Amino acid sequence: MTYLLYPLLLLILAALVYQVLALVSLARLFSARPGPPLPEPPPGVTVLKPVKGLEPDSRACLESFLTQDYPAYEVLFGVADQGDAVLPLLDDLVRAHPQRPARVVLCTEVLGQNPKVSILRQLEPLARHDLLVVADGDVKVGEDFLQRVAAGLAEPGVGLVSCLYRAGPARTLGSALEALTISADFIPSVAVARQVEGIRFALGAALALPRQVLARLGGFAAIADHLADDYQLGWQVHRLGLRVDLLPYVVETVNPHMTLAAYFLHQLRWSRTYRVCRPGGYLAFGVTHGLVFALVLWLASGLAGWALELTGAVLALRAAVALASERLYLRGRLRPGAFLLLPVKDLLAFALWLLSFSGDTVTWRGRRFRLRRDGALMETQKEDSGRK
Repeated sequence: MTYLLYPLLLLILAALVYQVLALVSLARLFSARPGPPLPEPPPGVTVLKPVKGLEPDSRACLESFLTQDYPAYEVLFGVADQGDAVLPLLDDLVRAHPQRPARVVLCTEVLGQNPKVSILRQLEPLARHDLLVVADGDVKVGEDFLQRVAAGLAEPGVGLVSCLYRAGPARTLGSALEALTISADFIPSVAVARQVEGIRFALGAALALPRQVLARLGGFAAIADHLADDYQLGWQVHRLGLRVDLLPYVVETVNPHMTLAAYFLHQLRWSRTYRVCRPGGYLAFGVTHGLVFALVLWLASGLAGWALELTGAVLALRAAVALASERLYLRGRLRPGAFLLLPVKDLLAFALWLLSFSGDTVTWRGRRFRLRRDGALMETQKEDSGRK
């Protein structure tokens, strides 16, 4: 099997170069200068918050948007189900902050395949301000969040800004793997994309854009059937010739109780989605799986000591990237023991990368969809019934 050694060595070298590039890219991203000072008075902001379900951390997440250090903004909470358990909490929060214009809006219409975008389509006409902020219901932000995104949009030529995110505390094996995937894989890959080709997509946890830009896209209706609505929104803003910027500002998302199976299915859904959205970049991402290549090399070399040492070096560099991303840059709270899961996560990531090429169907919210080439969702039951 010596004929495998040289190709594997080249793949490992490429993986090591990528990890070093990730460290450099993270450092450059977080050393970016803040945006220009806001004009006086600063622009008014409407926060659009699609909300679903009640979690232990819901109050802290939702209330963080009602305590912003920003003079002129409103918050619109959108809920699709009038029986949703989160409604009493939303009503209580609105009453507890009478100084802040905030409303709870029932968005019972179903406008497209994406429930979040459906709510956004019903909230946007009610917005009083022209600067729109979209944030998931499970996101917690600091008091300076609106100042930072408004300053980011004040940069010349910028049409959309979005924020980095970290996962909150992990309470299960699946949620620990989810947090590790974000810090060791996703955020470094975003930093590399910014460094190599520039940002052409958005991160959906928290983003902002002017209403005029949204109108030029055709409104939220243009992304109503897309699972990766954040990616599509950023991509379409980029196609307008406007800059899509990534702020070195980190928000926190609730890390749900997730089993190992739920983690795997969640990652498979997003792997297939991003393979469709970014086929070239996703294919190239395969060379980053250095641990798998190193283990295969170790086996192909007859368990040679030098190959085992190379495997250890690959794993050490992976750990350095994960630790730097989680602790130094994202300021996360992942427990030290969770980093021992890194080899398991890397092996699962390679399996997911391979499986993502085996089909174009995903399961989301209990429904099965086929991903079209443009990234839009088509429910397979409806598709099958249409063929009969």
